[in-house]
Amino acid sequence: MPYCVLGCTALAEGRGEKLTCLPALPDCHIVLCKPGFSVSTPELFRRIDELKLRFHPDTAGVLAALEEGDLAGVSRRMFNAFEEALPAQRRAVVEEIKSTLLSRGALGACMSGIFDNAESARSVADELKQSYAETFLTKNV
Repeated sequence: MPYCVLGCTALAEGRGEKLTCLPALPDCHIVLCKPGFSVSTPELFRRIDELKLRFHPDTAGVLAALEEGDLAGVSRRMFNAFEEALPAQRRAVVEEIKSTLLSRGALGACMSGIFDNAESARSVADELKQSYAETFLTKNV
């Protein structure tokens, strides 16, 4: 909860309780897409502890890109380790969402896509909303 009310772009560490304000994300448009299922956070943590992750977040690269105001640099480093912990069928749905976002112009994507073009973001949000009711288009502030 503290992250949501801090009022800045922030690095969350620990269990999310250690917050450090960072330079703001450059102006962009964001498409958020939630598939029609939920997964328990404790279950995901249990599953991720059992995996040997192939990839890890490039936190240093994201921080450097933010310092430089490099939206593309931040975007191409988007990563969610929990995706690998999802059951195969659910992981496939997330991959489909990511693929749609990226093929329609997102600079980077997880279940959210970052766009530097408002029209592309609006178009893909409308497309995804046809299959995923909880799809939202927003702009960073």
